[in-house]
Amino acid sequence: MYNYFKLVGKTAIVTGAGNGIGRGIAKVLAGLGVNVVACDIEKENVEDVVEEITSQGLFAVAVYCDVRKYEDIQNVIRTAVDTYGTVDILVNDAAGCGGGVTIDDITEEEWMRLIELNLNSVYRFTMSVLPLMRAKKSGKIVNISSGAGIVGDFSDPHYAAAKGGVIAFSKEIAHEVAKDHINVNCVAPGLVDTRMARIRPWEDEIADTLWHRVGQPEDIAYAVAYMASAASDYCTGQVLSPNGGAWMQ
Repeated sequence: MYNYFKLVGKTAIVTGAGNGIGRGIAKVLAGLGVNVVACDIEKENVEDVVEEITSQGLFAVAVYCDVRKYEDIQNVIRTAVDTYGTVDILVNDAAGCGGGVTIDDITEEEWMRLIELNLNSVYRFTMSVLPLMRAKKSGKIVNISSGAGIVGDFSDPHYAAAKGGVIAFSKEIAHEVAKDHINVNCVAPGLVDTRMARIRPWEDEIADTLWHRVGQPEDIAYAVAYMASAASDYCTGQVLSPNGGAWMQ
């Protein structure tokens, strides 16, 4: 198979790889020849993903990681370097939702919980990986935002705020690291069939999409693969939104 995207042999860290979109990303990247360092706070889940990948003769390792802790992040990066020699791609996917609360019911503690998990973790992992990428003057960072960060949502304003922050952070960092030939982009999905999304009915939202179906993790993973590949070398500071036509930018 011709290596159109020049991903074969690259090494990618994928956070939140134990389920949902992160799982899909890990599998798709591995299938394209990437060495995947899959990390998640759910240790058994991420080990299952890696077993599924390696059983196909592909390359992946599983690492426990709480993305709120610098020591765990450093351990993931160490594992990537010790196992595969470097880090070429970082996909910040780890996230959590608020369970459908509105602004009237949200507490400051709950607000800070999602900012910490969904936004501050992206900052921590990005800043921890940048020295490696800067040293070799190349790298791809793909941050997973959400449609909630672009157009809002029905609830969970803290989730929307964090995901909007991911977009703004990505755009600003893209300016700063362009001189080091590092691309920073976002993928902001619409409704996707994940454990996190199943807390509410989908019928009305599906009716609003031109494709009239819920997205699958692989739909998002293919967009991430593009942003992680050489095919997107001329893209930085951009937001790609696979959403079935639910909204258009």
